[in-house]
Amino acid sequence: MTENLDLASDYSPTREQWLAAVDKVLKGKDFDRTLVTTTLDGLRIEPLYDAYPAGEDESGFPGFDPLTRGAQAAPRENGQWDIRTRTVHPDPAVANAQILEDLANGATSVEVQLDLGGGEGVSIRTPEELARALDGVVLEAAPVSLRAGAHAATVAQWYRDLLAARGVHGAEPSGSLGIDPIGTLVTTGSVPMDAQMMAAMDVSNTPRLRTFLASGAPASGAGASEAQEIGYVLSVALLYLRALIEDGVDNPGSRITLEVTADVDVFATVAKIRALRHCWATVLETMGQPINTTQIVAISADRWLTQVDPWVNILRGTAATLGAVVGGADAVTLAPFDSAAGLPGDLGRRLARNTQLLLQDESGIGRVLDPAGGSWYVESFTDELAAAAWKFFQRIEAAGGPIEAVDEIGADIAVVAQRRDQQISTRKHPITGVSEFPLLDEQRPEPAPEPPADTRAPVAEPGHVHVETAWPQDRLADPYEELRENAGDATVFLANLGPISVHTARATFAANLFAAGGVRAVSDEGHQDADSAARAFADSGADIACICSSDDVYGELAAATAAALKQAGARRVYLAGKGDYDGVDEYIHLGVDVLDVLTRAEAAR
Repeated sequence: MTENLDLASDYSPTREQWLAAVDKVLKGKDFDRTLVTTTLDGLRIEPLYDAYPAGEDESGFPGFDPLTRGAQAAPRENGQWDIRTRTVHPDPAVANAQILEDLANGATSVEVQLDLGGGEGVSIRTPEELARALDGVVLEAAPVSLRAGAHAATVAQWYRDLLAARGVHGAEPSGSLGIDPIGTLVTTGSVPMDAQMMAAMDVSNTPRLRTFLASGAPASGAGASEAQEIGYVLSVALLYLRALIEDGVDNPGSRITLEVTADVDVFATVAKIRALRHCWATVLETMGQPINTTQIVAISADRWLTQVDPWVNILRGTAATLGAVVGGADAVTLAPFDSAAGLPGDLGRRLARNTQLLLQDESGIGRVLDPAGGSWYVESFTDELAAAAWKFFQRIEAAGGPIEAVDEIGADIAVVAQRRDQQISTRKHPITGVSEFPLLDEQRPEPAPEPPADTRAPVAEPGHVHVETAWPQDRLADPYEELRENAGDATVFLANLGPISVHTARATFAANLFAAGGVRAVSDEGHQDADSAARAFADSGADIACICSSDDVYGELAAATAAALKQAGARRVYLAGKGDYDGVDEYIHLGVDVLDVLTRAEAAR
């Protein structure tokens, strides 16, 4: 019965045939503008990718040079990566309880943010308080990664003393001292550089303890693109590598942790980690060092976290974790969904653990080496991103390295950050729950109570190096959240004209847009004339109004309605759509700068 069927397997279209078919569908629309996406690095994301021509795929195999496809030649044991949790509670006793809870419920390592005065994290001033925060932690089995900013060298010595006091010697302890003087310098403007560099010494007796952290988080927080973040990490890691080589440390690459941010763009995260691993292998090979010894850690990007509608952060975190694992990160740290609002609560911390556990145990992605390998989109994206990152890295090195080029790097990042902000404000890349589809009646989780501030003097650190301007560390939702905080009970009256079928689409669009600034829409089923709309506006108590209807109705009633609304007291009259009508102050439509619109609306109230 099937002998004469024309099976799909026999169909082998050419790219030219596909393009011809696409051209018919586009009906004259520009191919690039419609189907091609350009990243902030200027890389083209095509709608269709062909296989590499024969002999041009240089990604290699997992575990082999150039490590694009992963540093391991065999899957992880039981498909597990290092599930890392972050502890930031100021009270050392509470922090200790949280660490033990995390380790008992699925976390395989912990990251501890420490505050020795003037910062955020577990507030300590003495080695004894560090020991209290880590009480009960089996340091031989549970890797501990420390973060102490400008006090990293001091904490590193305290931690070494703690290891000695507990009888932990040789190769047993693992984890990271988290010494990142460059990251501290660019985010705070100063750092005790000499002291930090001294901490690279005397590590020969703990070969599993990583000394330096080359983190891309400062660049990401300032708004860097993927290529800029990779290039920055490479330059910082190379500086630390040279310091370790100069100190005579064996296998110095094993003492460095590379850290990048995992974003909401899954494929960008995958390509970022693969490109970083490839580029760093090239650096190590050039320096005559083993290429597969450096740890790559992915942390969720704080810039995408939101205070409003924080539940969406759960989805963002899931996407970030997926991208990090598929990209081959050795360890993943996922911020709790409620961390942007203050100290994370128990629910946020539990979900941060369980998100990774579910992906690990139920999806099985950790059981596959390089699951994205062979995807011509991912392979091409990785190659192009690696090339762009390497170019940025070379620019930094040509300028003398990350310290000498800090202002130049910051300026380049600021340009990209401005373009991203523009994409968000025009909703080309919206922030769900914030700039688009905001929920004004949301129920947010109660933030964890803040303990009393530690008023003790900070631990002194001599010998500071300074830069003129530190890089800002902002969340993308900040300006919208500020508008919503200041909005109070502000309302906008939707002057709907005509029947519901005519005005409902634009009325919904307008309500959504104004809600992004905390302005609640007041509307009704519609009006047949300008005077009726004006009377309804006066009764609404709103200060501003937006006319919503079809283009045909606008031609008949827009100008008269705008005049009537102004006569009734409207301080500013908007119209949903495009046009040129007397009395209309501003037009809202797809592609409009929403942030500018909302800022002017706030000024008009």
